[in-house]
Amino acid sequence: MNKTKLVEIVNPLTDPRWLRLALANQGGLFHSVPWLKAVANAYGFSIQAALEVQDGEPVAGLTFCRLDDCAGSRIVSLPFTDACDPIGDSSAIPNLVAHLQGYKLPVQLRFLDAAVPDASGLSVAKRARWHRLSITDPEAMWQALSPAMRRCIAKARRDGVAVEPLSGDRAIEAFLQLHAAVRKSKYRLLAQPARFFESIRHEFSVSGDWLPMGAFHQGRLIAVTIYLRSDRALYYKFNASAQDALSMRPNNLLLWEGAQMAHRLDCQTLDLGPSDDTQPGLIRFKQDSGATCGELSFLRWSPEAWDDPRAAEVRRVLGQLTGLLTEASVPDEISIRAGDLLYRYFA
Repeated sequence: MNKTKLVEIVNPLTDPRWLRLALANQGGLFHSVPWLKAVANAYGFSIQAALEVQDGEPVAGLTFCRLDDCAGSRIVSLPFTDACDPIGDSSAIPNLVAHLQGYKLPVQLRFLDAAVPDASGLSVAKRARWHRLSITDPEAMWQALSPAMRRCIAKARRDGVAVEPLSGDRAIEAFLQLHAAVRKSKYRLLAQPARFFESIRHEFSVSGDWLPMGAFHQGRLIAVTIYLRSDRALYYKFNASAQDALSMRPNNLLLWEGAQMAHRLDCQTLDLGPSDDTQPGLIRFKQDSGATCGELSFLRWSPEAWDDPRAAEVRRVLGQLTGLLTEASVPDEISIRAGDLLYRYFA
């Protein structure tokens, strides 16, 4: 007897079926309710989930936002989220994608582990690498480090760099200053709003899964890594460091301390996230940790003959504004405030 299947649209922040589906299929950080709440609360987005339901219970699901603002109308799964695979029965992926395409709006997806369905019309806009480190005992992990990584960790210690947990407002404030400076000076990009990081802290602190660490040298905070835990994985989610202190290798020490923390927390993996091929130094840094590499696909689809000159013009202007607001002559505080105002339109 054939079982009836249908796609339902639900609120994953409140519908218990999404939580059951995520738990049953080992959904990661970006499927978790704390992450979804953090994104929704920080930017005011209405997050939805398309569930393929069989006899009242979901067998697969995909979260998304329908956005309609000055940057155009579009479906994004999920704004400001590194990857957002469908979870559950892989045979349901074509139906979930088709449902999003049914809105007749451009669709943006990021698939890490899921296969792109045939005949979906999705095109790969670009690819990135994704590194994960298996957590074993510290001695085995130390031996798995490249000789270069071990030398960098030893140098950080010789130079007097010390890693400590950060707590309270100190973590947010310290990270934001470093984050805004490196985004502006190195990448010529605006920083994500403070409210985004504050929202993440609020959601993950409740369960003890907000785990920022700072690297100090002679009392000065020179690097911060914000680790987040979800189930039995620790995520190296955000990192920023003072550019004039990189020679002391604080980030190598922060990564090693994070791997040891993952072991203490009984995590199975340390997820190091995505890296573009335009970042060979970052890729090498992650590879030197002994991590394995996967591939993240940025997928796009547009309805036939879709044209939105408004969106193209706004994105052109946003790019020009970003260039102006990240010039060296612009005070960091102004760049930070610009990010607060404009960043949501980059979704």
